[in-house]
Amino acid sequence: MDGNITGEKSEQGTGGSDKFALLIKHYRKLRNFSLKDLENASGGSVSAGYIHRLESGERNSPSISKILALAKALRIRNEVLVPTLFYELDEEERSFSLSEVLIQNSYFLGSGMLSSEAKQSLIRVVEFIDHAEWSPTSKIKELYQLSEIIDDFKQVVS
Repeated sequence: MDGNITGEKSEQGTGGSDKFALLIKHYRKLRNFSLKDLENASGGSVSAGYIHRLESGERNSPSISKILALAKALRIRNEVLVPTLFYELDEEERSFSLSEVLIQNSYFLGSGMLSSEAKQSLIRVVEFIDHAEWSPTSKIKELYQLSEIIDDFKQVVS
């Protein structure tokens, strides 16, 4: 043992960020994995305790091998997971509108990827919400309009 309390070998880490922890926890829950399930899915490469420490922020510098094992086990593309680790840019340098994020990335809904048509429909939902007046006099009308846009989205994805 090299002196750390957990008994795990020290390794050259990446620096880490809160976004990595949130992403790991989000995908673990999305896949309906317990910590032990994720340990097993990683082939034992990453212990349940280590995953817990990553998710809670107690540990924030996983090795590349652990990152790749988690990405594979959670079925997260490396290009989605890895950038959350390496840098924390100034908020203004990396700020995007929600519509831009939806356009630039691919998403799962249930067990399938959203089609281009479904993404466009989802963007319509987001942009409608963003531009809604939502005042006491417009709320009912806008709520009805939003329900129509959501109906369109549901038709596209079903």
